[in-house]
Amino acid sequence: MTLHPQPPSAPRPLDPVIAIIGAGPRGTSLLERLIANAPHILPGARADVHLVDPYPPGGGRIWRHRQSPLLWMNTTAADCTMFTDSTVACEGPIVPGPGLDTWANDAAAGRLDLPPGFRPHPASLAEAARVHPGWFATRRLQSDYLAWVYRHVAAQAPPGFGVHTHATAATDVRDLPGGRQRVLLADGSAIDADTVLFAQGNIAVRPDPAEERLAAHAAAHGLAYVPTASTADIGLDAIRPGEPVIVRGLGLAFIDAMVLLTSGRGGRFERGPDGGLRYLPSGREPVIHAGSRRGVPYHSKIHYSLPGERPALPRHFHAGAVAALGDRPLDIADDLRPLILRELADATYRELAASHPERLAMAPERFLAELDAVDWAGPGIKALIAEAVPDDADRFDPDRLDRPLAGLRFADADALQAWLHAYIDADLRRRRDQRYSGDLAVFHGLLSVFGVLAELLAAGRIAPGSEERDVPEFLGFFSYLASGPPGPRLEELLALARAGVVRFLGADTEVVAHDDGFRAASPSAPGEVRARALVDARLPRRSLARTADPLLARLAGRGEITERVRTDPATGTAHRTGLIDADPADQRLRRADGSVHPARFGAGIMVAGGVGSGGFSRPRTNAGFFRQNDAIARAALRQAVGG
Repeated sequence: MTLHPQPPSAPRPLDPVIAIIGAGPRGTSLLERLIANAPHILPGARADVHLVDPYPPGGGRIWRHRQSPLLWMNTTAADCTMFTDSTVACEGPIVPGPGLDTWANDAAAGRLDLPPGFRPHPASLAEAARVHPGWFATRRLQSDYLAWVYRHVAAQAPPGFGVHTHATAATDVRDLPGGRQRVLLADGSAIDADTVLFAQGNIAVRPDPAEERLAAHAAAHGLAYVPTASTADIGLDAIRPGEPVIVRGLGLAFIDAMVLLTSGRGGRFERGPDGGLRYLPSGREPVIHAGSRRGVPYHSKIHYSLPGERPALPRHFHAGAVAALGDRPLDIADDLRPLILRELADATYRELAASHPERLAMAPERFLAELDAVDWAGPGIKALIAEAVPDDADRFDPDRLDRPLAGLRFADADALQAWLHAYIDADLRRRRDQRYSGDLAVFHGLLSVFGVLAELLAAGRIAPGSEERDVPEFLGFFSYLASGPPGPRLEELLALARAGVVRFLGADTEVVAHDDGFRAASPSAPGEVRARALVDARLPRRSLARTADPLLARLAGRGEITERVRTDPATGTAHRTGLIDADPADQRLRRADGSVHPARFGAGIMVAGGVGSGGFSRPRTNAGFFRQNDAIARAALRQAVGG
């Protein structure tokens, strides 16, 4: 290992200085944890913290206020908080604060304290008056919440603890004598800091080779191609009214694109005499032909609560069960999938027995006892479910859930549309019907599984090949089943489909370029669709090698950060993750030679081990987001004072 000796020591200033690069939700939470922990670690709680971000603090780039008012969050107001609570197991102090729903209620009632520099937008106040726990807030309202959180947190800083913002980008970080860090900014200024926290979040990436080929083809033939990107950054003006457009992806990015191409162009929805939603076009919409690997949209969010108490999870996929598999690299498909499926199936059937015992063909006590005793790896579990759960709609079938179009072939595209319309309608009805509360139990089970799997990944317990192959597969299944659009959005999709504005291509959709445009086809139905416009409605894959962030590109070019690459000891095969490598012990960033930089920390969706980076934290769930941010803040404070 190459050593990195520090230059001769320079006098340390009286107060330590910490720089946070990125002032979005992660950077804001790190600031909150620094302020909370400062009185316990810093002499006199004196320090200066500098947040660097060209976008407004709190929301950052992704949650900036300047985006369409038609775009919604995908999390209910009651399930979003930026503050710790008594369930968070961290060393630092718990400092409660309002979640999004409470904050909105206080704002609407005039009870909200207004820290210096914060005033809610009038439209946000109008929306806040309508917010309830199940409300799906606009992203603009969430932006105001995050801006308030930042201002509120900064105002809580003790005397002598300075908080400074820099509305510009960080372009480089250099080592200084004595181990200090110089952060160079795009406006020509610099910050000399004792520690630097990298919290950029969802950074932009350059197109991958396939996207570059599609973009070049579109440019050469006068076509329209929209590559993968965050919704707030995409442009759809090149999509012409009335023309067909092929859209790859049926997840959340698709829903956003659908909204912008329909309601965003003046279309309206109204209730018909039968209570159903129908779409009134403006005439400026394209005809959207949408397909994906599954061929169906993500499942709707569930719009009810569990009839009883939330179960204590996990029951099967937990640290003890994983430890029993031995101290070796674990394969998700071979080693962990049986435990994961048992966790989800068990959650389904326990909820069925607890809340709907009349739908069982045996006494619920006997059913649960046999469920505990049966060998889940043998034929006994199938026999038990066949005997005890007569209605197929009450059974947990992961293959059917994951691939509902598998094995289905339709005579023509119209028959496929009819099937999809019925499928979406049934999904909407089921996700609003508490009789199927087993679905909500599966949701909670998935959250539990996600947490355990994240810890295994952070600890390096997952085999390299499985991490590369199976983690994206699991995350896709998780998002499809548990992180779909709000019910009203899926209802709008159904209305658009019935109006002929959206047509579905089917499963395993293949898109190819040809001289006069793009072609899309699926084995679900015969025929193909041709269009001059193609939209890749998917989030870009994280990739340090393709980062568009000048700071990260410079650091990687000098070997001061590196991609996390795991080598399979059995085959010698290197598996790339695309993520910035960090020491799982404290999230200090690794150099290309494997050494750890003592004064640079990283967390978030682009950093290996960035726990809780997939969405906002739910209250009272001991969220890993807060636990990790607290640990990083404490380590950074100690590093800043030479501890």
